[in-house]
Amino acid sequence: MTQPTIHRQTPETRTKTETEPESQTAVDGDAETTVEGIIDEMIQSRIGELEAEIAALERQLEAVDNYTKISLNERKIKQSEENLLEFSDSLTGFAEKAFNDINEIEDRLDTQALLLASILEALDDEGVDVDLTAVERFQKENIVTGSGPEKRLEEAVNRL
Repeated sequence: MTQPTIHRQTPETRTKTETEPESQTAVDGDAETTVEGIIDEMIQSRIGELEAEIAALERQLEAVDNYTKISLNERKIKQSEENLLEFSDSLTGFAEKAFNDINEIEDRLDTQALLLASILEALDDEGVDVDLTAVERFQKENIVTGSGPEKRLEEAVNRL
């Protein structure tokens, strides 16, 4: 009887040949799948890192954009405040000029009232010259005598 030949399994490096059994091909295919899987995992990991960096950069960009908008608004507010102050100064100057003009007009009215009162007094006393000393005194001193022009005008009208 002849003894069957038993082959021992030993680790060896072989290239795939047509005579190798299918089980060996499957093992080599798993190795390729595993390498591709590792590469895919590395790519996915790197993509995840890049996406996280992009998200962080977008947040930073949004913060800078918000800061820029706030800064721009602050500059607009400051410019508006300066314009308002300038306008306020302009209005103050206008009000002062208007007040001075009103005072001048009131002085003229007072002068005219005194002049009219003096004329009415002179007409009351026929033949007497018109006394303009009170008017001239008011114009020089710019003060009203004891009785105001309205009172003097009223008294002169009542005498007629």
